[in-house]
Amino acid sequence: MRRRGEFLAVRGGPGFVDGPLAATWRPREGAETGRILARVGITVSSKVGGAVVRNRVKRKLREAIRHEIAGLPAVDLVLVARASAVLAEVTDFRAFLRAARDRIAGGSR
Repeated sequence: MRRRGEFLAVRGGPGFVDGPLAATWRPREGAETGRILARVGITVSSKVGGAVVRNRVKRKLREAIRHEIAGLPAVDLVLVARASAVLAEVTDFRAFLRAARDRIAGGSR
C-alpha cells in the first residue's frame, strides 16, 4: 500500500498493539476467490527517530514482511512502528506478523 487513501480506508478497523508495532486491518475485497494476497502498509513517524533510524526500521520491517506475507490472510494491513521498534530485530517483527496472522484469522481485536 502506498497511497494515503488506502491507509485511511483501513483506519477504524480492528487492530492491536504489541511491543514495537501497532496493527490495523480490514478484509480485502475479492478475498473469497482465494487468489488475493495481503497488502501491507508501513508507517514510521519522526517520533521514532531521524531519517536514518526510520529507514533502518522500515528495511527490517520489509524483510520480515517478505518472509511472512504468504501466511497472512487477504487483508489490507497497516503497521505503525512505535518508539521501541528501534531496538527490535527482524525476528521480533516476524513474530509480530505471525501473531497478527493468528489474531486476524481468529477475528479478535
